Amino acid sequence: WENTLLSRDGEPQFLKGPFVATSAVKADARQVIADFDVRTPSETVPAFALSGGNQQKLLVGRELASHPSVLIAAHPTRGVDIGAQAAIWDKMRAARDAGLAVLLISADLEELIGLSDRILVMFDGRITASLTPAEATPELLGSYMTGAEQEAA
Repeated sequence: WENTLLSRDGEPQFLKGPFVATSAVKADARQVIADFDVRTPSETVPAFALSGGNQQKLLVGRELASHPSVLIAAHPTRGVDIGAQAAIWDKMRAARDAGLAVLLISADLEELIGLSDRILVMFDGRITASLTPAEATPELLGSYMTGAEQEAA
């Protein structure tokens, strides 16, 4: 439950005077666990004891539960199994569709094509391409990423 509080500890619903409202934080943790299908026997299990996929789902869930105006997601599905990847992608798509601005940073080209409205490719510190997912293929993105292709972005 403590990990779900990170970066949200100043939110009024989690405070009881100058102290943490433990029951509210645990209830929020249970909600994140349920919403993101985090496989754990209890909200009291430390995040480090969870599998990598469940840690990632908990992390994405915690960040989305804070209702940010912008989500910066760097490699959100790196190292997770296909089931956890699909769950994270579904939640990120739903957040995007609900109006959340998402900046996705990923080396997984399929992830970029599947989740993005617009893809900007950088090489050597500058933008080399600006593509829609319909225009993008892994091969084309790879060409721009390595500097083999150049486009005025």
